Amino acid sequence: MRRARNVPAAAGRKNGAVVAIDRRRSVPSQVYEVLREKILTVQLEPGESINERWLADWLGVSRTPIREAINRLSANGLIAIVPNVGTSVSLINASKVREFSLVRSSLESLIVRHAAIRFDDDGGRVLRDLIDRQVGTLEEPDLIENIAVDTEFHRAIARISGMTATWSILQHVMDEILRVRHLSVRVQQALKDAIDAHLAIVDALMARDPDRSERAMKAHLDASFTHVLAAMDHHSGYLERQSLT
Repeated sequence: MRRARNVPAAAGRKNGAVVAIDRRRSVPSQVYEVLREKILTVQLEPGESINERWLADWLGVSRTPIREAINRLSANGLIAIVPNVGTSVSLINASKVREFSLVRSSLESLIVRHAAIRFDDDGGRVLRDLIDRQVGTLEEPDLIENIAVDTEFHRAIARISGMTATWSILQHVMDEILRVRHLSVRVQQALKDAIDAHLAIVDALMARDPDRSERAMKAHLDASFTHVLAAMDHHSGYLERQSLT
């Protein structure tokens, strides 16, 4: 288990501003969402110790909603609680990442086929606007925003397809993949490759060609999986030992 950093300084900022808790909304839910985002974007690293007091001071809340959020994150597999040892961000399970990537490829291939059948000019404008936003993230670059827009691109295809229930199912397997994606996009070429792949998907969708759309999506996700495997190999210290084989 890695020693905890000064969490208020290291994780208490988003886009340069301190994260504020809205007292008019559920405090435990907001704490959960903030911590979940920090874990999925690897701002809180796999294996890093969680200090309730630091988190409470950072967010300006009592330790009760912190504990509630930690328990929820533990139930979702993002935090490990070991009695008499401590609480830490869960290590990444490489076996699950591989399996979930196969699930993702299967479901998104199905989604994009249906999207091609239902595609229209409005859908094309939405997807191209998202690609333009993703290109804009390359300037700094803003890796967190890049993946947020990338995810919205895929979500928009699901909305076009009408298969929003399938997209909801897919989200249950994405957390483990998402952490590794945030490691993989630290390679600049991975960001550019994804944008080129998105353009190819849009071109296939605009042709209303389900087969071509599926091939474009599968090629994109296969390339993404290659980057994910390379990221896990490069960051092996973030992985569960028993999941390496």
